[in-house]
Amino acid sequence: LFFLYSVGPPHITLSSGINAEFGKQWYQRRVRGVDGLEGTEITREQFKELFEGKGLAWVTFNKGDPKANLRFDKSASEALESVKVDGKFIVAEKELTATLIEGEEEEEYWKESARSKAEFFQRKRKGDAGRGGRSRGGFRSKRGRRD
Repeated sequence: LFFLYSVGPPHITLSSGINAEFGKQWYQRRVRGVDGLEGTEITREQFKELFEGKGLAWVTFNKGDPKANLRFDKSASEALESVKVDGKFIVAEKELTATLIEGEEEEEYWKESARSKAEFFQRKRKGDAGRGGRSRGGFRSKRGRRD
């Protein structure tokens, strides 16, 4: 049984699948979708710099994607309002549209987030399997040397 604490609601578990019993009162209204990114050179790091100290927890975005998702520790609306310039959301001199992710779309975001985190740890565990055997000396030690 594998528990995911930092990805989403504490009720998400992965054993034979994903349990969608979300604690919505804890995690509602924390994800914003950002549109208008096609044809820009905006990077994930620029979002991180803009929201530094504003509670940005995770950015789901790869350079060149048309849309990004921003997840916050607290209210996404408060964080967004704090970085607006003249009522506009501007990143790297480009005005973007930020919409609140709600309802089924928000639930799907949390499921996908939990799924990708579980896959990451499963891949990592498989990669670590069989590694070792260097406990007696390691690389270029006297014990392992063939003279």
